[in-house]
Amino acid sequence: MVERFIAIRCEILAPDDQKLVDLGKIAKACAIDLGINVPLVIGSPQTSRETESAILLKIPKEIAVLNDEIWRLASRIACFCPEIRVSTQIYSESNPSSIQL
Repeated sequence: MVERFIAIRCEILAPDDQKLVDLGKIAKACAIDLGINVPLVIGSPQTSRETESAILLKIPKEIAVLNDEIWRLASRIACFCPEIRVSTQIYSESNPSSIQL
């Protein structure tokens, strides 16, 4: 049996590299402040001058149902970054469908 690596995936869209770095640091600091003991992996960072900054938190269902702090993470990031769009997507490894909040 192969053990899976379970983590919160944080995908960031920003107008430049420095903003990507800053938003990643804020997301990780918020996770630490909330005591979330699940790795937060920054993945698929993208720069685009033509769109607003955004953070998408992709959370496995297995983590979302067991950890109340997960539900506060997007709100906490949004408090520190009110100018960006923050959204959460819950997904199941066994089922490709997902729910976006």
